[in-house]
Amino acid sequence: MASLRNAFKSNKAHRERHQPEARAHLGFLEKKKDYRERARDFNEKKGALKGLHKRALNKNPDEFYFHMIRSRMEEGEHVETPKEEECTPEQLKLMQTQDLKYIAHKRLVESKKIDKLQAQLHLVDAEKPNNHVFFVDTKEEVMRGVWMAEVVSSRTAPDRLGCLDGVIRQEQPINRVNTTLRLQQLRVAMSAVKLVRGAPLKAYIITSDDEHQTEMVSPSDKRRQYVTGFTGSAGTAVVTQNMAALWVDGRYHLQADQQLDCQWIVMKSGQDQVPSISEWLKSVLSSGDRIGADPKLVSADQWLEWRSDLAESGIKLDAVQANLVDAIWNEDNGRPKPNPRPAFIHDIAYAGQTWQEKVGVVRNELKELGLDGIVVTALDEIAWLLNLRGADVPYSPLVKSYAYVSLQQVVLFVEPLKLKVAPIREHLDSDRCPREQPDDLCVEIRRYENVFNDLPRLTAKANSVLLPSRYAYSGGVSFAIYETIPADKRRTSPSPLILLKATKNAIEVEGMKNAHMKDAVALCDFLSLLQEQVHEGKVQWDELKVVHTLDEYRQQQDMNRGPSFSTIAAFGPNGAVIHYRPSLETNRIIDNSSFLIIDSGGQYLDGTTDVTRTFHFGRATQRQKEIYTRVLMGAIDLATLVFPDSIDDTRIDVIARQHLYSAGLDYLHGTGHGIGSFLNVHESPIQIRIYGKVGHHFEENYFFSDEPGFYQENEFGIRLESILRVINKTFEHQRDGRFLGFEVVSLVPFDPYLIVPELMTFKQLHWLNHYQAMVRIKVGEELKRQNRMRAFYWLMSKTRHITEPCHRSKNGSPGSINASSFISRIIIAALVSVQLAVALLMSS
Repeated sequence: MASLRNAFKSNKAHRERHQPEARAHLGFLEKKKDYRERARDFNEKKGALKGLHKRALNKNPDEFYFHMIRSRMEEGEHVETPKEEECTPEQLKLMQTQDLKYIAHKRLVESKKIDKLQAQLHLVDAEKPNNHVFFVDTKEEVMRGVWMAEVVSSRTAPDRLGCLDGVIRQEQPINRVNTTLRLQQLRVAMSAVKLVRGAPLKAYIITSDDEHQTEMVSPSDKRRQYVTGFTGSAGTAVVTQNMAALWVDGRYHLQADQQLDCQWIVMKSGQDQVPSISEWLKSVLSSGDRIGADPKLVSADQWLEWRSDLAESGIKLDAVQANLVDAIWNEDNGRPKPNPRPAFIHDIAYAGQTWQEKVGVVRNELKELGLDGIVVTALDEIAWLLNLRGADVPYSPLVKSYAYVSLQQVVLFVEPLKLKVAPIREHLDSDRCPREQPDDLCVEIRRYENVFNDLPRLTAKANSVLLPSRYAYSGGVSFAIYETIPADKRRTSPSPLILLKATKNAIEVEGMKNAHMKDAVALCDFLSLLQEQVHEGKVQWDELKVVHTLDEYRQQQDMNRGPSFSTIAAFGPNGAVIHYRPSLETNRIIDNSSFLIIDSGGQYLDGTTDVTRTFHFGRATQRQKEIYTRVLMGAIDLATLVFPDSIDDTRIDVIARQHLYSAGLDYLHGTGHGIGSFLNVHESPIQIRIYGKVGHHFEENYFFSDEPGFYQENEFGIRLESILRVINKTFEHQRDGRFLGFEVVSLVPFDPYLIVPELMTFKQLHWLNHYQAMVRIKVGEELKRQNRMRAFYWLMSKTRHITEPCHRSKNGSPGSINASSFISRIIIAALVSVQLAVALLMSS
């Protein structure tokens, strides 16, 4: 019983004893073991503190302990050892760029906030009504609601025509293109992993080029135009996931602003503080981001430059083989089909040399350079080399193809249908190719698309292969072609075919002169009709009608094969757009109130032409006449220039601009470009541009343009263009060195009623009168031969002799009249009068 009672007592639950009432706030009384554990912990910590205090008291107070592990003794003193650099210079540079990116990012974020807030101030459907004052010029504007604003996304570009402070006005340029859907589709394609073969792209670059870096591409290759809506021949677009930008040069600043919608930023190259493409991408992207582009549509030089610049910020440029624009642009939404017309032979009567002779010259160039072969991708070089022409590119008679020329063989990569005509294969001797003897020339034909697979095999035995680099208008090989040749075999420099092609032989020189004669006849005949009907006012003329009618007049001339570029007919304010092309949206009626610029050219079997003249069918203001005269003075000074052959093209541009400079005026385009012989209207190497970074030297029988101008935005434009031929100049007492000069080839008169003779020097007036007399004689005879008498009489009135003002001397400064020059002018005027009288009698 006692054991049971004891067992029951041992199973009783433990109950904490309560504290006395005065200590109740301390909680339950602790168990004895808890007290011991707490006391032990307290004593251990107390002992540790006591030991540390004792050690501190035993230390030498004069001893230096701060950063002792990083110090050393120097002359009895402790000196702290400097820390090793924790970051490499590359890391520091990267961190600095990241800081700049962060600042740029914050600025962008804040500017978007500002745009959004400003846009909200103008909400017409806001929940809370706001009071705003809008200023309008007329009641009609109020009725039309021009002042109404529409809120758009934060991607709206600032400082754009019709795009102000994040708001798109309802009144937009009539030729502006809405690219919203196209950009959306492109951005979806940029994120398609299967299409881009990897991580989504943060940006995509779209150039204006085709696979051959051609300046004027076929309609089916106008990818940049499709994405942006901008129709100019040059420009590069970059699209990110939330922005879009287009880079254009001075020729297209105004045009791009008009045609691009408000989602686009216009990067006006050449202006201060405008970033390059790589600089802009580095400011809006981050390290590790991936950028894509089609390597076939970017020159190797440009690709390597972009890749190097972007790599500094850790951004990768990838070659995306599938073109993203092709993925969203097809025949269902308006993409044109390639031209199916076959190639044709350029006869020796116009070429002046056989293709075999040209290949021989190219091989000699390769031997001198120590090269085994060259990959030719420029279409005009292939057309010139093989005496072939085609219709694959508008306005230029070119065939889409690649060529490989070595010391043993010539291979042409082209669509078989282009050479389906038997005479062409016979011309190239292709059916009996290849041959064992390298001297027995023939051209082996392979399919166009096989070039990337076949080039490595063709160059397998070669030690060095020339891949042409960028030079003037020649873009060089694409990055895709560049990658097909092993690095140890690549040699890069400008193609030797550029200078061979630019130097016209005797047959080509004569052909160019004949082509310009025919072109002058067509232009004079057309201009006489236009002036007559505008003055009468019975027939209405507009810009599009000028384009179509002028093309018809050129087609009436022998050997004409169409225009050499899209004709520019720009009246009034449209003339201020340097490379304006009339359209249904921008077409203007032509009257006598302003200037009309006609910039046009023709392709003839024996040559290519390009000429610009400016007219006014009413009364120009004195200021307009003075500007016209200054432009003409610059053109004359360049045409009469004599200089050593060591002077390059960039250094003579100031000659044409000096008279505009003296009035505080200038123009935003080059003054001259090379021109081909039944080839491209823009031909390397000549580029007369004062802002050019690379100079190109002149050689005898180069042909190029002389085209200064002036453009007053929203008012008018003036441009005068003639084609010049480079000739050797010899002197009686000439010393060492060679001198060059120019011979004018274009034969279209300048308008004497827009000239202020008092501004011109005796030399300029003498040249002008001599030129007008030459045009009168040469073109007048041909007009009479073709029985175009209306044009003949118009030509007589436009080529009248301009008498030198009496207050000027020979050098153009104030002074007395030179007696001999006065008598000579009287004689010239009398001869011109006699010629006009004879012409009138003959016509009657």
